[in-house]
Amino acid sequence: MEITDFITTIKAIGSKKGFENYYRGHSDNTFKLVPKIYRQGLIDNEDNIFKEAIIRTPHEFLNCKSTVEKLVKMQHYGVPTRLLDITSNPLVALYFACNKDKDKNGEVVFLQIPNDHIRFYDSDTVSVLANVSKRPANFTIDTSAKSIPEFNETSSIQYLIHEIKEEKSYFQNLVNPKHLEDVFVVKVKLDNPRILHQSGAFLIFGIYAKKELPAEVSWDWVLNKTEKCLHLTIPFNEKDKILKDLSLIGINQSSLFPEIENQGQHLIETYKK
Repeated sequence: MEITDFITTIKAIGSKKGFENYYRGHSDNTFKLVPKIYRQGLIDNEDNIFKEAIIRTPHEFLNCKSTVEKLVKMQHYGVPTRLLDITSNPLVALYFACNKDKDKNGEVVFLQIPNDHIRFYDSDTVSVLANVSKRPANFTIDTSAKSIPEFNETSSIQYLIHEIKEEKSYFQNLVNPKHLEDVFVVKVKLDNPRILHQSGAFLIFGIYAKKELPAEVSWDWVLNKTEKCLHLTIPFNEKDKILKDLSLIGINQSSLFPEIENQGQHLIETYKK
C-alpha cells in the first residue's frame, strides 16, 4: 500500500457537517475498540491502580487539577485507564498501525463522531466518566430509577458525586444515567508535547450497567462501505516500507515521541549501517 493511496481514501471519505473525523491505528487488526483497563482482568482493580499510580509518583500529578488530567498523565506513561487514544491526523494513525507487531496485519479505523459526543477536558460529563475510575469493582448503575433525581439518590451515584465534588465543589446532583453508559471524545489540553505532536484526543468509556462491562463505541461512528464497518487493513509485510515513507514526511518515532528518552532508537535506525 502506498501512502498516496491511503490519503486518497481519506479524501474520498471527506467531512460531514456536525461531525468530526478521528482515526485509530493499531498494529494488530484483531484489536477491539476497548481501553486497556478492560483487558487482562484489570478492571477489577481500576480504583487501586488509579490510587497506586498517584501514591507512587505524586510529583507527576501536582499540576493535575481534575481526574481526567490524571488519567491522561497515566495514559502517557502506560498505566491502564478507561481512555483510548485517537488522533485527528490520519497519518499518525497509519504510523501506529505499522510501528509494532511486525508479524501481524495492522489496521486503521475511521471514526466520524457527532458533535454532541465531543467534550472538552473541563466538561461535567467528562468528570462523571473519569471519576468512575475511582469507584470499586462492584460499582453499578440502578436502571430501575424512574427519573434523574431518583437516580442521583441511589447510594452508588451518591458516592460517585462525592468523588466529582472533590474537583468540582459546585457540581450539582444531576448525573445523567445515559451519559454513564456512553462513550465520548475528550479534547484535552495540548500541554503535553506527545499529545500535541500526535494531534491526540481520547475516547473516554462509561460502563454498561455494571463496571466490569464497558460502554461500546457506536457502530454508526465507524465509517462503512459495503461492510458493517470500514477497517483499512495494513499487510504486515508492508509495515516497514510504510514507516520509511512516513518518515520522509516527518511522521516517525522522533517526531511523535519528542521526549529525549525516545530519541535514541530513532537515531540508531537513522544512522546504523
